[in-house]
Amino acid sequence: MGIPPSVVYFSFDDGPESHGGATARLLDVLQKYQIRAIFFLLGENAEQYPELVRRIHDEGHYIANHGYSEKHAYKMNDDEFRDNLLRGEAAISGALGFEMNPKLYRPHGGFYNSRQEKMCVDAGYIMVPVTVRAYDAVAGAAEQNNIVNKTINFIEKRGGGLILLHDGRDSYSRRETELAKSPNGAFNRSWIPDAVEEIIIALLDKGYNLNQDIMFLHLIYDENEHFALVKTKKIVKK
Repeated sequence: MGIPPSVVYFSFDDGPESHGGATARLLDVLQKYQIRAIFFLLGENAEQYPELVRRIHDEGHYIANHGYSEKHAYKMNDDEFRDNLLRGEAAISGALGFEMNPKLYRPHGGFYNSRQEKMCVDAGYIMVPVTVRAYDAVAGAAEQNNIVNKTINFIEKRGGGLILLHDGRDSYSRRETELAKSPNGAFNRSWIPDAVEEIIIALLDKGYNLNQDIMFLHLIYDENEHFALVKTKKIVKK
């Protein structure tokens, strides 16, 4: 079982982000069209912007764990991975003021190994993959039209799906350094809200359902209790 035909969900990684009002403006766009999304937050960023974490929750979106730092899961040993997962959870729960529920997780970069997957399951997490991505995380504002068109084209080819975009880019500490070097580079996510609105308008015009209750997502399992979306990213096995 997978996402029903013509249904589209949005997910956003690496937030929350305050530079250029990226996350706040994105929330305004989603509220305008009454769309609920999944926000995969980095723990370090949740600590930096707890008010944005609470706003995401209060406006009806799912909050999920993206780990504490931006270090890729496949570069971590088992202890590092477990610590990054649990520190991320603690930071997000601290910002919210209560424990995350349900417990959804997407590893930074999308790569992970079978031991790490088991650690997530043992900790009560559901691994959430992605079906539509246009690699916006490495793009700047100059590439907005390209990212919008790629995302729409991928959705049309699949007939729906779970979109991955980024309202943030890596952890707060690294982002500040990179923005100082290149203010208009890929670490500047201020163009994302406008891109998302363009995507929403185009998909609604094409008849896609963007308002399906997102509660549906964490109920989709296969017979092995794995998240039943197609995993488009390589899984590193060790």
